[in-house]
Amino acid sequence: MTFLTERFDEVLAFARQRHNTQVRKGTDIPYLAHLLSTAALVLEAGGDEAQAIAGLLHDTLEDRDHTGVTY
Repeated sequence: MTFLTERFDEVLAFARQRHNTQVRKGTDIPYLAHLLSTAALVLEAGGDEAQAIAGLLHDTLEDRDHTGVTY
């Protein structure tokens, strides 16, 4: 059984901060919903906390411009 620790909470807060102003394309759904869904899929497939955290962060580096600013 995988238990989520404070580490997951900290990364979730970080992801929320980085994507706070984003919504899913063509919707009003907060982008964070996608990241939570990804983390949930990982856990449901038997992944561990580290892998679920990777799900939360999978767009953080991708959503940067050439200056390193997240948009």
